[in-house]
Amino acid sequence: MTVELMSVVQDYYPHLSKAEALRKANHQEFPFSVFKIDSSKRAPFLVHIKDLADILDKKYSEASKDFATFHQ
Repeated sequence: MTVELMSVVQDYYPHLSKAEALRKANHQEFPFSVFKIDSSKRAPFLVHIKDLADILDKKYSEASKDFATFHQ
């Protein structure tokens, strides 16, 4: 299952403009892979939901460890 990159950007990277998000996508600078199903320049970038979930889980785990360190 996939979601459009711009939906991910809107939810998790609201500080990025559309142009900056597309630049990062073209250079594979997100912490997850992005791809197009078609070679058209107008085709949207997609993100596999598992790749996004893995990154969110990783970031949560890091934050949880930091929280535990500060609140022991």
